[in-house]
Amino acid sequence: MKRRWSLDAWVLGLGLAALVVLGLSQVDTVAVRTAVLDLWVWGRATFRPWKTTLQALALPALLWLALTVVLKELSPTPNVFSRAVVGGITAFWGLRYLLWRGFATLNWDNGATAAVSLALFAAEAVNLLNTVLFYLHHLFQVDRSREADRWSRAVLEGTYLPWVDVLIPTYNESVDILRRTVIGCQAMDYPHKRVYLLDDGRRPEVKKLAQQLGCGYRDRPDNRHAKAGNLNHALPTIHGELVAVFDADFVPSRNFLERTVGFFQDPQTALVQTPQNFFNEDPISVNLGLEGIVSNEQTLFFRYIQPSRDWWDAVICCGTCFVVRRSVLDEIGGIPTGSITEDYFLSLQLQARGYRVKYLNEALSAGLAPETIGAFIDQRLRWGQGTLQLLFLGANVLTMPGLRWGQRFSHALGFLYWFLSLCRLVFLLAPLAYLLLDIPPLRATVDELIFFYLPYYISGVMCFSWLTENRRSVFWSDVYETLICLPMSLTVLKTLLAPYNKPFKVTPKGNRNPDRIQVNWRIAGPLLVLMGLSVLGLLRPVLGWTTVAVNPDSYIVNLLWATYNLMLLTVCVLAAIDVPQAPYPWFNRREACQLAVAGHVWTGETLALSEGGAVLVLPDAPSQVLARGRLTFVQPSPLAGLSLPVQVDAQGSQVQVTFLEMPLAALRRLIPHLYCQPYQWREVKVPEFKTLWAMVTSVLRLHPLAEV
Repeated sequence: MKRRWSLDAWVLGLGLAALVVLGLSQVDTVAVRTAVLDLWVWGRATFRPWKTTLQALALPALLWLALTVVLKELSPTPNVFSRAVVGGITAFWGLRYLLWRGFATLNWDNGATAAVSLALFAAEAVNLLNTVLFYLHHLFQVDRSREADRWSRAVLEGTYLPWVDVLIPTYNESVDILRRTVIGCQAMDYPHKRVYLLDDGRRPEVKKLAQQLGCGYRDRPDNRHAKAGNLNHALPTIHGELVAVFDADFVPSRNFLERTVGFFQDPQTALVQTPQNFFNEDPISVNLGLEGIVSNEQTLFFRYIQPSRDWWDAVICCGTCFVVRRSVLDEIGGIPTGSITEDYFLSLQLQARGYRVKYLNEALSAGLAPETIGAFIDQRLRWGQGTLQLLFLGANVLTMPGLRWGQRFSHALGFLYWFLSLCRLVFLLAPLAYLLLDIPPLRATVDELIFFYLPYYISGVMCFSWLTENRRSVFWSDVYETLICLPMSLTVLKTLLAPYNKPFKVTPKGNRNPDRIQVNWRIAGPLLVLMGLSVLGLLRPVLGWTTVAVNPDSYIVNLLWATYNLMLLTVCVLAAIDVPQAPYPWFNRREACQLAVAGHVWTGETLALSEGGAVLVLPDAPSQVLARGRLTFVQPSPLAGLSLPVQVDAQGSQVQVTFLEMPLAALRRLIPHLYCQPYQWREVKVPEFKTLWAMVTSVLRLHPLAEV
């Protein structure tokens, strides 16, 4: 498909923008201000604090704080009414703040100052627009669990059992990861399924694995169009009515097909997407030592945003853990290949043709989150680039034929998200303009900020975590956005200039170094530079390294702002230091067992269990044993009868054992028991201020450095 705009057009546009900026420095700002004097005077007269006492200035913020506390008590779980109230009042505070910023705080002293001031104002305006639209978008949500109950009856009763081809595309994932996924797919409780490994790496060991496990195997002579091409190459060779797709590291629960297949009795249902869950923590939580305290970064999208998208009929296919009707794939010519986010493009094409893409918000599978900060960042950059590529493919959500206005609105909000990295970059640099270059990005007193900004800020802090049911806090949103803003800003700009300058890149999984810390200098380096500039800016007035008289209010405002940024940057630098991780996910499993070593047998239970070993509680075990033995699971454990050779390392009453051999028959029992239990995957939900305290302690503890 042709690109809508050429590279030359973008260069011309940027050139014109540069001329405008240069011309701005020559503008007679006095004349401009005179031309709009009447409006300006009205605005400055209107947007001023009522009083000068601290109590009066803080009154709006305190009243809103009290009201949010009452709302939380009356409606612990947000509903449509509470979302509307909070969203409406937040929009009011935000608009009030933005009007004050526009009328009373812009700095027009000279061209450079005006450019900085306008850039900050534009970033705040875009951020407020995103906030208001976010709250509007999430007024309503769809819960399809009852619908799944109704549709699944025919599946459970055996009256609707279409054939399902389960496709597992792979490129460079390890055999161990693939074995786990295939066994999990084969363990699904559904009779009419066929499992296929689609090997884009053309590896003999993967072909041998498919033969050992008794699943289908497909490869192809090239890697054209990456994952989308891999799936499309397999489609002519399979014949099921439905196609289920799992990434190579995702394992479905036993009831995955039972819960999803029934939806396709509705002829308008083209695709059913389920959320992604993870059996390991994301690298930010791990690197900061906050496992179980901070939720996975993707939880907000999968458990909160997607159900709202379902209400707008704008669900995004996420590339894994979904089922699609084969006939609609044939209708559109297979998986779209124009974008590296082929899954998003697939959603748009189906919705534009009037089909339903539904979202079942149930934890029916889990996979590996990126295990290093580099893999985490690269994955997000690919998503951002692929989404923006759609603007050049005739899939512009504002003009694409067939989409309804609600779908356009929902998808447009998703596109807007990727531009917020540019806003975050402005927020990091703006206080440095004053502290290092003596360019005030805004003219404001502390009193004015208390009166106009504090209610808006409190609204975000108090309400965002509550509305998202403790899935995300403002503070950790700031951490994620700060961590990614530099590389994402570059990716956004590069994609707008040259949408196809970067090919598809598989997110690496399961291949990190488990023995030592690794600093990702590509991520940490620029953040350290910003940290250094922030420290220099904070010290400059104190050490007298400036000849400009310091304005107390401006200095206090930018001092607090830069200090908060410095804390964010410190957290992000620590998150960019990868710490060692266990090679296998561990599960809390209490299983009755017996350990036999050198003729002695001890009875106890497991405390934790993995594919690679177990931690046992054996009250009568010796204090120190380092030997080979055999672990046997006994009744009432579901694994009763499974017996494995182990290497024993006993330390008191807790005994660590490592599995020495794992026959295929044992894996077929252990993997479904560990990974495939229905509804075993739970969300982490943590209150707002607990996550703030976690952020502070992560700085104080320097967790990754303590791992050295």
